[in-house]
Amino acid sequence: MKNDYSYGIIPLRREEQTWFVLLVQHYAGHWAFPKGHAHVGESPQQAAERELFEETGLKVQAYLSDQVLSEHYYFTFNKQRINKVVDYFVALVEGAVVLQEDEIKASRWSTLSEAMQIMTFKEGRALIHQVLQFVES
Repeated sequence: MKNDYSYGIIPLRREEQTWFVLLVQHYAGHWAFPKGHAHVGESPQQAAERELFEETGLKVQAYLSDQVLSEHYYFTFNKQRINKVVDYFVALVEGAVVLQEDEIKASRWSTLSEAMQIMTFKEGRALIHQVLQFVES
């Protein structure tokens, strides 16, 4: 089994008392957070920031916590089982959304409760649940 690591940002903005999260839709149809692999010499946080900017045009304004949220799942690629681990940093973001059209089909700002309904995979919904607990505390 092969291990595969990626890093991403859970991009948030706040309007008055309401938190919004940006979800991206991949051409395969699933909704997720921006993420990707680190380049040689990049820290996980640097990779996450670069991927956020490449996929959405957004930049980190401020991190909401030092805590890293992780998702873990398995998939098969070219008949090989992959152990996938994605570490996410929760951050307020700034800028206008400009999608990386060769990778990202669409994006959507949603309230956290709406995002629970939109997010395709249970691992992503579990992350949103953790973010909900975090911002409500």
